[in-house]
Amino acid sequence: MKRILHAAAAVAAAALMISCGSQDLKVSVENASDLDRVCETVELDFGNIIASHPEITADNVVVTDAAGVQIPSQVYTEDYGMVKLIFQATVQAGKTAEYTVKAGERESYDTLVFSRYVPERLDDYAYENNRIAGRVYGPALEFPRTLGPDIWTKSVETLVVDKRFALNDYHHDHGDGMDCYKVDNTLGGGALAPYSGDKIILGDNYETYNRICNGPIRTKVVFTYKPFDVDGHQVSLKRELTVDANTNFIKVSNWYNAASDKLPVVLGAVMHNVVSRTDGDHYIAFTEKASDSADPDADGDIHVGLVADASETDVEVGTMDGHAVLKYNITPGKRADVWTGSGWSKGGIPTAGEWAGIVKDFAYAQAHPLKVTVK
Repeated sequence: MKRILHAAAAVAAAALMISCGSQDLKVSVENASDLDRVCETVELDFGNIIASHPEITADNVVVTDAAGVQIPSQVYTEDYGMVKLIFQATVQAGKTAEYTVKAGERESYDTLVFSRYVPERLDDYAYENNRIAGRVYGPALEFPRTLGPDIWTKSVETLVVDKRFALNDYHHDHGDGMDCYKVDNTLGGGALAPYSGDKIILGDNYETYNRICNGPIRTKVVFTYKPFDVDGHQVSLKRELTVDANTNFIKVSNWYNAASDKLPVVLGAVMHNVVSRTDGDHYIAFTEKASDSADPDADGDIHVGLVADASETDVEVGTMDGHAVLKYNITPGKRADVWTGSGWSKGGIPTAGEWAGIVKDFAYAQAHPLKVTVK
């Protein structure tokens, strides 16, 4: 059985069913799919937990696996006020794994995710986990002006963003990866953007940011954007980037507002010197030579992945304006989730074929979410 090598967000909308006198909560995570799920993030409503178990707090909440071993967990508050408890579950295909939530002494764990505002580099906002890194551009940067992110390659599982900015030499590999990806005025490593005819509307750099949480399992940031013109109409955007540990993918939630019932969009990423591309159901995976490099062969191949929400209909795979795109319509004012992924041939994913398999499995996992029940 293949094992999926990434994590994905799986939201638990389960009610709490508590037995009288119970001190612990039992959480079952069911994997009804045909794919093993490894280190996949699940979410619980922490408000429901503490309402039924007031002895549990954010400072003492402990999550253990079926063997009684404590695993990393995180409590944070969303920008709309909901408090969540998250942890990462590993469940074999067709099986159910059980976890326990209780009050106890929390162990210390390595932080595997990080993001921050970077005022020393024209208000970039940089993010990373133990596999990937990248940044989005802020209002002070004159070029590029785009919704698209930059991809930073990594060959280590340690956090590198602060080190690279401190060195101010991130276009050279100092043993942990580098920035060898070219964005320009494109959608870069992947973004959801409106289009008109055969032209993608790139939008602009973010205007404001608000970091919601910062590890150890998840970092999340919300960006707002100035309205921009699409066919003579003003469109505004709020985007939420969620970066979890142990995955090559970022979840990007988009709220577009427009004076229409539907908005044509593409989930697109720019193509440079592409050596392989695989189009699938709601996904695209491609591999290309390092694009911002004096020696592309020495700097390896960069992998890019795009995954649309499985609930989207009439998704058309194609090429537009130099980008690989998934084209469909969204409803303004309604959240539209997409996932963008990246990897590096010198960072644990040596071949294009392996990357295509990872993206395919990730898209399959999004279409078959884990079922979480709190007993």
